[in-house]
Amino acid sequence: SVLSSGINAEYGGNSFAAGADLAWLDERSRTDPEENVKIMREYYGFFTPLLEIPIPTIAAINGAAIGAGFCVSMFCDLRITADDAKLGANFVKVGISPGMGGTFTLPHKLNNQVLEESLSLASQIVTTTSPNATFETMKLLRAPYLDIMDSQLQLEAEAQARCFASDDFKIALASVKNKTLPVFD
Repeated sequence: SVLSSGINAEYGGNSFAAGADLAWLDERSRTDPEENVKIMREYYGFFTPLLEIPIPTIAAINGAAIGAGFCVSMFCDLRITADDAKLGANFVKVGISPGMGGTFTLPHKLNNQVLEESLSLASQIVTTTSPNATFETMKLLRAPYLDIMDSQLQLEAEAQARCFASDDFKIALASVKNKTLPVFD
């Protein structure tokens, strides 16, 4: 299964997922923190099913994969990037803590990833293995992540809700919108 790039005019063309909508983020600062926890968990729920796809998943990243978009790519088993792709978990730049499982997947998945080996493995899996055995293996490989990921997503939603309620978030978001450096009190 391949999760491929889309189009985002804000970044001048092709992008995988260029990050959260700034107006949507701004709305979070006017929402009760408990409600924001629910909103964030629901938002995460749109993407976490990628962890349960019974075949290897590949994120084909063209353009920008920023913030939550970068974290979505981390849900995939393999990532292939265009030479000019821009990757970043820039949550703190907009004044919030990481979400979308980033605090779990980034430390666990970025170590020891080599493109040639990944492509070779993906090719072998797709062309030379039993589909049923592959499905069962993928379930087993992902099983340790699922319970831990759910707990981590809850912690991230709570942390982001606290950040959304902070003055730091408002300052950081305004600086991103105005393309200026933030000045924190």
